[in-house]
Amino acid sequence: MSPYSPRAAGSKANTALMESMVGEWKPYTPVWTSGGTAPAIGGDGTLTGRYVIIGDTCHFQIKLTGGGSTNWGTGNYNFSLPVQAAATPDHVGTLFVGDSSVGASGFSTGIAFLGSGGTTVGAYVGAKNAASSISNVNPQTFASGDRIWLTGTYEVA
Repeated sequence: MSPYSPRAAGSKANTALMESMVGEWKPYTPVWTSGGTAPAIGGDGTLTGRYVIIGDTCHFQIKLTGGGSTNWGTGNYNFSLPVQAAATPDHVGTLFVGDSSVGASGFSTGIAFLGSGGTTVGAYVGAKNAASSISNVNPQTFASGDRIWLTGTYEVA
């Protein structure tokens, strides 16, 4: 998958080598799923993603903002990744959840979790040894204007 091929030791860097090492951010539309009733973004919510592959590493960002017609579903949430992860150890990223009814102080943070060889990312919020998967009721009951943002980095398959 990676366009980058390391050069022999001692060889000089050139423009082609540098361009092969750095990708461009590309948009993608994540698929939002849950372990229960399927969630749906609705016509006034937004769900966007973007990613860049540098070498064999994928950096991704997912942003969901609920609208009035968003159906938050039930069960633990997962979001599709732009490309499959390699069968290497699990990866973690960051999670931000914003509660629009509380204002700027209404947020939770946690980790984004991607299993080895996975195609989706989930998230956990809470204290050590007490974290729970993000769901329609954790860390809050979601409503219009609420946000779920995930970022992370992983090795591509």
